[in-house]
Amino acid sequence: MEILKAVYRKIPSDQHMMKQLLLLLAALVFAVDAQIHPDIIEDAHLDALGLLRKYGYPAEEHIIETDDGYLLGVHRCPGSPLSPPAPGKPVVLLQHGMLSSSADYILMGPQTALVYMLADAGFDVWLGNGRGNRYSNRHRTRNNSTQQFWDFSWHEVGSIDIPNMIDFILARTGQQGLQYVGHSQGTTAFWVMMSQHPYYNRRVKSAHLLAPAAYMHHTRSPYVIFLATFLHTTELMMQMMGTWYFAPTNEMDIQGGLNNCHDGAPFQQMCTIHTFLIAGFNTQEVNYTMLPVIHAHSPAGASAMQMIHHAQTIRSRIFRQYDHGPTLNMVRYGSMVPPRYNFDNVQAPTLLYHSTNDWLAAPEDVELLRRELPNVHKQYLVRQPQFNHMDFIWAINVRPLLYDELLSDLRAYA
Repeated sequence: MEILKAVYRKIPSDQHMMKQLLLLLAALVFAVDAQIHPDIIEDAHLDALGLLRKYGYPAEEHIIETDDGYLLGVHRCPGSPLSPPAPGKPVVLLQHGMLSSSADYILMGPQTALVYMLADAGFDVWLGNGRGNRYSNRHRTRNNSTQQFWDFSWHEVGSIDIPNMIDFILARTGQQGLQYVGHSQGTTAFWVMMSQHPYYNRRVKSAHLLAPAAYMHHTRSPYVIFLATFLHTTELMMQMMGTWYFAPTNEMDIQGGLNNCHDGAPFQQMCTIHTFLIAGFNTQEVNYTMLPVIHAHSPAGASAMQMIHHAQTIRSRIFRQYDHGPTLNMVRYGSMVPPRYNFDNVQAPTLLYHSTNDWLAAPEDVELLRRELPNVHKQYLVRQPQFNHMDFIWAINVRPLLYDELLSDLRAYA
């Protein structure tokens, strides 16, 4: 609506027909907004920190400069109305997945989202934002519209971003160690960190990994299968078009979600189709009322190389560093092929949480991963056959199906 007002003010006074059409459009937008609960509209426009504060939870943002100059916006919820901030609380770091942000752990609200549950339970909750998403979209010297800025995959998130976050968090809290919760690519980055920097096994008390994504041999997502099948063509097209990244949602996307995905919208169910084709179909766990909020915060932005890296893993069937091609591989790695990640270095207590209907982290691939990890303390299968990849953060019943178990495990290792 604010955009329409701004456009209206710029129309010359003699353009009466144009003004009438714009007023009609504004009336239609207002009519749609009138059908939507004000909280949904507000939550769609608030950022992660605004959501926490709206619901009475303390929120902080800390800007961390990485070793290679990226400026990461790391968020913190140090307490709650039930458990006020206090020194010495157990620290937990939540790390998001592909195209996501800290908001994933917040946007479903105090009755569902993980951050509120952990803060109420007495944890000092930190939420990471990997380079390239809407909260970590700056660099000390590089412009974020250049290829140089976006020259990274999830390798750099795991080998640089997360170690730098952990160092900052432990220095800030005075703790010797923390607990790690990752979802999807947040688990991928964890394996990378431990493979490249085994030292962090001493700083992570336990790792709780939701929808663990390393191998993706059995993916059922048509989007991911297409990308892996036509990987070289896709890479060439992206280079020709100068497509180095995927942008986060903007105001137009937010308004589109509000207009098309609200309760009562004729095509509301179509708003889930893209998620289902990536994550797996599960209509019974979709909170349709919250779809405008979900679509406002996701996608949150990412480098194209992050997706390409996953596609490379599917094609090669090897969990290894980014393949830049034989010539650049020789320059970067001293070898024509990328080096493998070393799972033997993952010595921190590891707990895996997965589901049957996850189209990205299939049970067969999780089992393969489990056999290669040296210190798996638990493998928990969500007891709902339809539970999909995104249900780990957005499902209506995610607390009784998963988070109650996760909280119990976190307390056991705190």
